[in-house]
Amino acid sequence: MTRSPLWITSLLCCVLLFAGYNARAAEEVSLYINYLPHRITGDSGKQYDLFREELFKDVEHELVYKYGPLKRSATSFSVDRNSCLFPTNAWALKASLGDQSLRLISSAPVDVVSLRLYTKTKHSGPVDVDRFQPERIGYILGSGAIALLGDRSKRFMPLSSEEQLIRMLELDRLDAFLGHHPDTALALDDLNKPDMLHVTPAAILDFRLPISVVCHDSEQFRSFQMKLDPRIKEMATNGRLQDILGRHAEIFDHANEVKQDF
Repeated sequence: MTRSPLWITSLLCCVLLFAGYNARAAEEVSLYINYLPHRITGDSGKQYDLFREELFKDVEHELVYKYGPLKRSATSFSVDRNSCLFPTNAWALKASLGDQSLRLISSAPVDVVSLRLYTKTKHSGPVDVDRFQPERIGYILGSGAIALLGDRSKRFMPLSSEEQLIRMLELDRLDAFLGHHPDTALALDDLNKPDMLHVTPAAILDFRLPISVVCHDSEQFRSFQMKLDPRIKEMATNGRLQDILGRHAEIFDHANEVKQDF
């Protein structure tokens, strides 16, 4: 029996459609987003949301944004090898996951997040975590920075938001908390309490993390990152990054950049 030309045409159309679908799927990238209520939520119109819109506005990959809290986003990213995560730092990400086997690549850094100690009462002289009982120190759940403080940090109190940390300190249910700067400063601004707490002027243990777009290491993502890097550096150089990230942000100094892969 001779197959009809219509049957052949239909088959060819199906093959072409399937091939086109596979090509698009190969270019689709999951971009996991660490939901930060004062910096990036998807529709906040603030700091990292504005940066994300400018950075990815005409990339050739199809980005699928997946927002979630720090711990969930990190876990989802770790098992999805066709994905990237923002905002994050590769070292802190590995520390929070407890997985040093991941091969990751980082874009040019955007800004710097530091770990600061916040207290309700002003203290004379330097203040550090050793002044307080560990059970009375709070921190943001999912923070990779806490790993730097060793075993004692296992007794710290994890909370899900800056607002909770601030409130617990107000109620004297905490003596201090470790906050990410500028996130905590932004939370205090949004609560109309910019001067309510005292903060260490320098980062705890000089802990300062460059923030980047982090992806799983592959030829595809190395090409992807090479396209992002010039955009990030241009925005840093021409002042655009400072404009959109605000007065609290510390823009990364690209003149002294040391690029690392993890």
